[in-house]
Amino acid sequence: MFLLVVDLDIFKNFLSFVGVDSKSKAADQASAEISSPVLKRVVIPDNLFSIPGGKLNGRDFSVISTGIPEFDALIVAKGFEKGSSVLISGGAGTGKTTFTLQSIYNSIVNYGERAIYLSFEEDPEKIKLHMKKNYGWDFDSLEKDGLFAIIKIDPVAISRGVEELLLEKEGELKIGLEKIQLPFAPDKIVVDSLSALALAFSDDQNYRRYTRELFESLEKLNCISYLISETEQDPKIYSRTGVEEFLADAVIVLYNIKNREKRENAIEILKLRSSSHVKGMVPYSMTSKGIKITPRTK
Repeated sequence: MFLLVVDLDIFKNFLSFVGVDSKSKAADQASAEISSPVLKRVVIPDNLFSIPGGKLNGRDFSVISTGIPEFDALIVAKGFEKGSSVLISGGAGTGKTTFTLQSIYNSIVNYGERAIYLSFEEDPEKIKLHMKKNYGWDFDSLEKDGLFAIIKIDPVAISRGVEELLLEKEGELKIGLEKIQLPFAPDKIVVDSLSALALAFSDDQNYRRYTRELFESLEKLNCISYLISETEQDPKIYSRTGVEEFLADAVIVLYNIKNREKRENAIEILKLRSSSHVKGMVPYSMTSKGIKITPRTK
């Protein structure tokens, strides 16, 4: 990124205006390039406005890194806008859970964030055990430090609660996350999965109403929300009803594609409202350190 700078004081005033600490390492790096009060093209470090970001006229416009550098590189903004809801779609075994847990683990360890994982299917202890065994990610330690929480939720209980409320009144339904006690305000939250939640509803209309409330509740948290959706290996639709991908700010699809005698993985940013991004599928592989996205070669 480049700025045309007339004067060092003007540059510092600009940083103050957008809410960036002028004494930060990234700001110092940019300021050091301005040696005289003349018009100059100054290189601005990529991380100056991305972490932790800033505010413009009271509005938070922070861009939050996913914690996966190779994925951030696919996005011009180098991450998701704060408050974004991100639908993670893909078939069984494509690494949807791994992607989200890799994102929050790296974000906690590298950036000091806090994250919550809402599991509608698998046992929390089993999830943590698998992550530590497969990738060395020690979520137990992060949980003890108050930086991570994993909560098991019964999707059937939610569906019954929604249907009972709809029988009582025909007005607005407000039951997004209100019945779920979150231990702290997270920087990232994962809902795993919308597919399990959808199966608990006997009526698609009730599920769609609840989904809208859920997205609204997540938006109020002003964090990055990952919502996992199970699809076919080479999907034509990316959620059960289609309303999920309409409501989401971003749709990320993980593929497991059969190529002759073997299968290959690819990831695609199908939709992203807040930034330009790489179009099309990008290869990735599952490694002992998690998902490894292979940059395209020119």
